[in-house]
Amino acid sequence: MRDCGRRCVYCGHPLDPMEATLDHVYPLARGGTHVPGNLVAACAPCNRLKGDMLPHEFFARYPMAGANFVRYARAVHRALKRGARRAVSLALAA
Repeated sequence: MRDCGRRCVYCGHPLDPMEATLDHVYPLARGGTHVPGNLVAACAPCNRLKGDMLPHEFFARYPMAGANFVRYARAVHRALKRGARRAVSLALAA
């Protein structure tokens, strides 16, 4: 929670610790792991919306989620942030 400023990394809304969920940025179903750089705090609706989409798929479909991810997800792997920036840029350019 501290690493994301107590906000959902996808929608940016303030998170209540009792309602926050743990999301695997790179989903377990797609080969992701439980390492700290792959875990973020998200609200339940955003976590369900993302489901098992890969980050670039999710951010291409929901560019604002990618922009919020870049802003709030401070403890993720740099490669995930670079991918998010790229997906948001491509989605907004289209």
